[in-house]
Amino acid sequence: SSRLHDFWGQNSQVMTEGSQYRDALRERMTAFTEEELAKLQEAQDEDGDSPSSLSKVLPQAPTRYQVTSLAVSDEGVLATTLAGTEIFQIPKSRMPESLTAATLIELAADTLGVAQTSLTLWEGAQELVGAAGIGWSCILTLREALDEDLRPIVCRRNQADPEPMLGEGMVQINLADFPQDGCIQTIAEQRRYVTGEEHCWLIYTKQQVVSYHLRSGDVLQAIGYFPPAPVWKLPSGTRRWGGRRSDVWSTHCDLPQIQKLLDQHAALTNDRPIPRYQMIVDPNQFVTETPTGPVWIPCDFDISADGSPKLLGGPLSHAEPHLAQDVALPVLKAALPLLAKLRRPQLLLQERRLQVVFKAQRIIVPGRRSDGSDSEYVGLWHVDGHREHVAAVVLYYYNVDEELKGGDMEFCGREPMDILGIGDCSNNFEEFGRHSLRAALREEERRVTNCRVPICKGTLLVFSNYQMAHRVLRMVNTSAREASRDFVALFVLDPAFPPLRPAASVLANSFLKRRAL
Repeated sequence: SSRLHDFWGQNSQVMTEGSQYRDALRERMTAFTEEELAKLQEAQDEDGDSPSSLSKVLPQAPTRYQVTSLAVSDEGVLATTLAGTEIFQIPKSRMPESLTAATLIELAADTLGVAQTSLTLWEGAQELVGAAGIGWSCILTLREALDEDLRPIVCRRNQADPEPMLGEGMVQINLADFPQDGCIQTIAEQRRYVTGEEHCWLIYTKQQVVSYHLRSGDVLQAIGYFPPAPVWKLPSGTRRWGGRRSDVWSTHCDLPQIQKLLDQHAALTNDRPIPRYQMIVDPNQFVTETPTGPVWIPCDFDISADGSPKLLGGPLSHAEPHLAQDVALPVLKAALPLLAKLRRPQLLLQERRLQVVFKAQRIIVPGRRSDGSDSEYVGLWHVDGHREHVAAVVLYYYNVDEELKGGDMEFCGREPMDILGIGDCSNNFEEFGRHSLRAALREEERRVTNCRVPICKGTLLVFSNYQMAHRVLRMVNTSAREASRDFVALFVLDPAFPPLRPAASVLANSFLKRRAL
């Protein structure tokens, strides 16, 4: 009875979670002062097309540092937190006989996957630079300036001017697409298009990426910087794909217990609704009705300050609670450091409740029995979620048969690609063509955000569902037998929107009805 009381308490709190999120956001964010807000408004009201004045008055986000202790010995370098937790090791075999500050910073940057310019090395109060020698028995301090070049700005709605400018055209904005007032994230950014560039506000939403000129309109009022992201240790080999403006991250993760559990469940249910797909855990079979139609039922996870998730609800956490506990939970735990890197939008993670929809699926490719056999699979461009606000997606590939070749995941940003003018406008439409588009897609500093990520067994992939549309590229079965690629998907719901009714509440209600009958 006490457990049911807790479930009913959770159900009654669903409608208040939105206001709790807003309160937590305001408490943690770096609020702009009245003087900073006045300068921002003054710059926005100035005449002229140059955005430089506005970019200069954007308040400077405070710089954060992460401090690491380095113990240098005959065995190499051991890096730990100030609390003593190991971060990384560099064996002596990787280091030269004469160790300098520059070499140690280079090795540490390569191990951490950060820019060398973000690191400084200290011995006591003295900074060690360049060719400064380092002995083989000493304790040093490594200080990393955390990359805060992109901090989303928190805004509230301003009903004035719902049609701001972008290029030489007007942008129609539906304020209903935005989250609750005071929880809207924007990014101020210089965007390079296929044929030009413009300094813009960008708002990432489920429906689209809203963009308009930085000094056009008064749709939103900036009130502060989004709270700093938690600094959780990234797994070795973590990589960002598509450049610094792309919210696509991957790493390799070994979770061997998952395949056995899901294979057993797949054999039990044998749910193959259409050719080439086997649904192992299908969120479309676990829904609840709302006034607008059926929506997925999420699991609730509490995220601690150190990045450890806890599944709530016990036996009522999901329709398949053992899979939620033994599959969804470890995948989410592995993915949280990567989720903390997302900025489009950024998620408020530490010491917060997160709603996650759990899915497991098998893509089946028939064997190649003849030259004309259809032994390949090609995915379609899509984003995840229908009525749900899925802010981020986690994909973990726990099985990829060796006979499958290809099948990279391709991503393309949903930001405006260009603003074209003709006639009395800029006439830049003549510059938009095959060659300029190819350059925008393929040059190192991509003007159109895009990338492709190779997939193998153990790949853990995290990306922004608001920024990126994605698809599976051509995947071919080179053998005569059936082959499959099996994965777990976690759809992370946007906490800036009112939460959905969680599994614990839905299943507790069903239990009480059955008991009453």
